[in-house]
Amino acid sequence: MFQTTQPTVRIPAVQGAFGHRLFTYTTQVSPRYIETLLGHDPRSRQWKKLEPAELRATYEQLQRQTTPDRLRGIQGYIQKRFKKEAVVLGAFPAISVAVKNWIKFDSYQDEGGDRLGAGTLHLDMSRLNARIVLDGLARVSGIIELVEMASDDALPEEDRRALSTLLDDFTIPLVIFSPRQKEAPLTMREMRQLFADFNFKQASISPTMAMSFDSSDLYIEATKRLAKTSVIQSNGGMEEKAASLGKKSTALVALQNLVRFTRAAAEGDQFAEQKTNVDKDDQKRRLDEESLEEFVDGVKLFLEGMAESMGSARFRDIRTSVHTTGPGWGALGAVFHDLDVTLGRHADLYKLGQRIGEIDMRKDAPFWSDIMREREVRGNPTLTFAGGGYESRQAVRRKIHEHLGTWEALRGTTDSDEALEDRAAA
Repeated sequence: MFQTTQPTVRIPAVQGAFGHRLFTYTTQVSPRYIETLLGHDPRSRQWKKLEPAELRATYEQLQRQTTPDRLRGIQGYIQKRFKKEAVVLGAFPAISVAVKNWIKFDSYQDEGGDRLGAGTLHLDMSRLNARIVLDGLARVSGIIELVEMASDDALPEEDRRALSTLLDDFTIPLVIFSPRQKEAPLTMREMRQLFADFNFKQASISPTMAMSFDSSDLYIEATKRLAKTSVIQSNGGMEEKAASLGKKSTALVALQNLVRFTRAAAEGDQFAEQKTNVDKDDQKRRLDEESLEEFVDGVKLFLEGMAESMGSARFRDIRTSVHTTGPGWGALGAVFHDLDVTLGRHADLYKLGQRIGEIDMRKDAPFWSDIMREREVRGNPTLTFAGGGYESRQAVRRKIHEHLGTWEALRGTTDSDEALEDRAAA
């Protein structure tokens, strides 16, 4: 029997195993060559063009389509966090790829002739040896988009050069899952199970924990800086671990509520409703790295004015006050933005805070009677907001503006939120 040359790609890798069926091979790949390694374009808009039909069916059955927003988010993450000027470092978890057939692996040997776990992988690049993305499809799709952009003549030459430099400055960690040597190919059922294990059986961390750990989100960073100011610290501080304040809590505000306040204060009421990991377009964003300190100082003055006018006992009342509720914090943030940005003619933020502090913030005060109602909670009569979270925030926002005499002026601005119309006035 004569020997023939079999075209394969040689890849340095570290070998591992899961049970009696799977080998794994861990390596790194340039973003420019991830599509070549897969042998196809895995982006969801290309699925209908995939051949053979088994490959197309595999993606359609196993994967979820990557939305345009998700693609843009991945691209933005790479461009902001991987560049040399990045304020906060960034990284990707490994991409997981299933390879249908077993792979030849030559182990390196030490001086004594013992085989090591590292070696050279001989990956068969033929169409019959299907390579399928099990985990990380959105990351792969976003990377392929950037690779295409780097050679797109429609992009200015300077931008193409910058993007090309960026693509050469990072690699993609990759884990390949394949049958053990000489074993039968992976079946559709087996690959489907791996996909389910990787994507549906993992437990996500809580939103509160995500906020607590995140140093890259400017609004979370602004919130953490605000939490360290004396006006927050001296009145109980911020609860960082729990999503809300418990009955025994002595904190002034929970992290989630203070983030919502900060987002509304920085970008306006509608931005308070966005997910915490959704950034505003750079062209429309008010808050950036350069303005962060000035923004926090302004908000601090605003809250200090409130605290001075109300007195510490009333300001830190988390049991019976409107302003320390979730809708209350959101409304205060929106009012700050309304006064400081939308109306733009109120420079003394401390005095504005003082005037808001003149309001009787107790839920049973006559001032709030038209937006509060009494209902039974666990058998006890309790005052709560008449509407849901959004409606309650808008109602508190409107009442504060009416006290300040700025409601009609705000409604007359062309750039005020649409929410100021009939829903907010109802």
